[in-house]
Amino acid sequence: MYMKLANEINQMSGTLYIVGGAVRDFYLFNTPIKNNTNIDIEILNITEKKLEDLLDTLGRWNLVGSTYKVYLLDNLEITLPRDNFGYNPTLNIESSSLNRDLTINSIYFNPITNEVIDLHNGLEDIKNKRLEYVSKDTFLDDPLRLLRTIELGGRLNFTLSKKLKETLKNNFHLINSVPKERIMLELEKILLTHKKPSKTFRLLDSVGGIRVLFPNLDISKSIVQNPIYHPEGDVFTHTLMTLDILEIKKRTLDIMIALLFHDIGKNHTHSSNFKGHTRVSRDMFLEVIKKFTNNKKLIRSSSNLIFYHATPLILMLNNKVNKITVRKLATRVDLEKLIFVYRADLLGRSKIDNSWEESQLNKIQEIYNEIKNELTPIINGNHLISWGYQNKRNYRKILKFLYNLQLEEKFILEEEAKKICSNIYKNV
Repeated sequence: MYMKLANEINQMSGTLYIVGGAVRDFYLFNTPIKNNTNIDIEILNITEKKLEDLLDTLGRWNLVGSTYKVYLLDNLEITLPRDNFGYNPTLNIESSSLNRDLTINSIYFNPITNEVIDLHNGLEDIKNKRLEYVSKDTFLDDPLRLLRTIELGGRLNFTLSKKLKETLKNNFHLINSVPKERIMLELEKILLTHKKPSKTFRLLDSVGGIRVLFPNLDISKSIVQNPIYHPEGDVFTHTLMTLDILEIKKRTLDIMIALLFHDIGKNHTHSSNFKGHTRVSRDMFLEVIKKFTNNKKLIRSSSNLIFYHATPLILMLNNKVNKITVRKLATRVDLEKLIFVYRADLLGRSKIDNSWEESQLNKIQEIYNEIKNELTPIINGNHLISWGYQNKRNYRKILKFLYNLQLEEKFILEEEAKKICSNIYKNV
């Protein structure tokens, strides 16, 4: 599509350039531009009206953004050059390129002439694996760039220039003006796509970003744990270590969010050897997460995983890893995800012998695989009706009682349940 658009723009005496990540990735990974999921396009010497009329002939397009508009067509993100007064089609590349965030994203490529224009030494910075801003004056136009720079640096394993690092340190508080949805998208990238999210969070911490975005995690640096169980030391170090354990393909956002916040309650329970920290962590999380998302499904799942994240250990220590306890736990929390959380929590420590816990965790997994199809209630409201119980106000209590008995293997047949129910109904 971009070649067709480039040719049409060329016929109108304008010029189309590919810029940003697609060009960067070509030089960094030898990834063909056409294979890039999102391709940034900048068009010079074309008015908004002419561009929109042209896009109408090419397919369905959308216009997003308020301050700086972006035209979306297929996998193309199209912008026009701008200055302080808005779009200005007369701007040249020298002026327009000053609006780019980082030098490695400011390399312009003309797909018709194959001309490469690198005004800010982006190719040299790619070679040296270094991030540098194009212009300090325009870098902060969009404060999200503060977090996007950290995400990119962590993902590419690039260092920050001294000037860029100082700019991030002095201005990271501006991230609080960015809509939560945009911040969450960057956090998703870090948690779900970075091979070592801990390295990115360390980079974030180096510019004061942990203190701004995650003050409870910042406090957890001072919370030291029992070296017998956590030889790695403080809660913050342990938390970051848990983020690196799961393979990328096994990660889900609710699991990774749960790991990020699973121990923040230790900030307030360290004087009691962290007793009750799972509940405190859950309650603190429910307040903190509002800063990042309103996604009720995500919040509900993550908070549940946080609350139950130590339950497998409780079962292990009390020699209660059996079908009944696993069956009951599986009705309260997504057990498959909880196993992932516990494994990351277990292995997210310095080297100690975890073989017993791992064997017990594998046993929980084996039991779950065996009983996961047995969790559907055998008895429902229709059974109670057929048994002649007319007071429907008691149905929920009766069904809950019978379901608990089912989980405890007190019956497996409907007739057995009917007999139990007839014997205890008056006490229910």
